[in-house]
Amino acid sequence: MLYPRSSGLTRWMELLSDGVMELSPFAHSLDTGPTTTTSGSGTTQEEKPQGMVKLHRLPVFSEKGGGGALGDDLVFTVSRKKFVIKPFNLPPVEGDTEAQRGEGEGKPTAVDIEF
Repeated sequence: MLYPRSSGLTRWMELLSDGVMELSPFAHSLDTGPTTTTSGSGTTQEEKPQGMVKLHRLPVFSEKGGGGALGDDLVFTVSRKKFVIKPFNLPPVEGDTEAQRGEGEGKPTAVDIEF
């Protein structure tokens, strides 16, 4: 870690800043190339996440608050032309075909609810 958050100087700099975020890289893997996904409209390049983003503090733009959720899991991807932060979602487990099809996570029915 370059500057630990436990350091007094780092905490002082965080107090002076409007927004504070922490980038934590994932362990390096040999397969770092982009993955190709095919959809109905064509082929798109989707890069693998390179690390986690933790938001410690966001700027406040109005009396109602600055918006954004501090508790969400976010990942980042860096390429030559862009830096992308997006929500982190784990793929379904290989053997769980029900979750892969999207079933079972819908609204509860009258049969599911018992009193």
